[in-house]
Amino acid sequence: MNIRDIKGLKYPDEYFIKFFFKKGLHLDDKANTFVELGCANGCNLSLAYQFGNHVIGVDYDKASIENAHDNFSSLIQENNFSFYCDDMREFVKNNQLSVDVLSLANSIYYIPKNDFVNLLRNIKGWLSSDTSLFIRFRGLDDFRYGKGKLVDENSFIIENGVTGEDGAYCCFYSEEDMLALLMDELNLRNYDVMNARYDNIQNGVTVSNHDIIIWGSVG
Repeated sequence: MNIRDIKGLKYPDEYFIKFFFKKGLHLDDKANTFVELGCANGCNLSLAYQFGNHVIGVDYDKASIENAHDNFSSLIQENNFSFYCDDMREFVKNNQLSVDVLSLANSIYYIPKNDFVNLLRNIKGWLSSDTSLFIRFRGLDDFRYGKGKLVDENSFIIENGVTGEDGAYCCFYSEEDMLALLMDELNLRNYDVMNARYDNIQNGVTVSNHDIIIWGSVG
């Protein structure tokens, strides 16, 4: 497929690319099952798919799921892909999967912390004894933090007039809080933590983003 023909996001997350290759997932001889909650148009999963893996993506946005179906249908592969338009909280509660690699990339900060904890508890039954986890979330140094109505600890209804997210729920996490959650709920171990602090242009305004990325083993 020509890159110009890809509908939606063109490239996988740069840290998902690092995760995929540094964890040696491109060298695995067997077809693993990759699941991403908040998959958008499947841009991350397209990397795993083209290396012969089975992929499952879930996203609340109908247009993104339609784009994912169109994009993956244009790839000639023998492995399987499935995309679902659903709230990831409901999907996890109502489905049982066997997952080798779990990705939560840029999605969990749009749900309350209590919902996230319940999501992790429901996911637990999906995991093997050594499932790989990739998670990326917003840290406390992000431009959006404090820009809006405080509705819970480190959680706001965004009002910043810049990023186009006004009215959206956003929950921010410290590295320590997230690690504690993942250790308690999913038995996270052998993990690495990276902080991505970078500037971006939003509607002509330079904003400072802060994402935290964790990958490791769970289950």
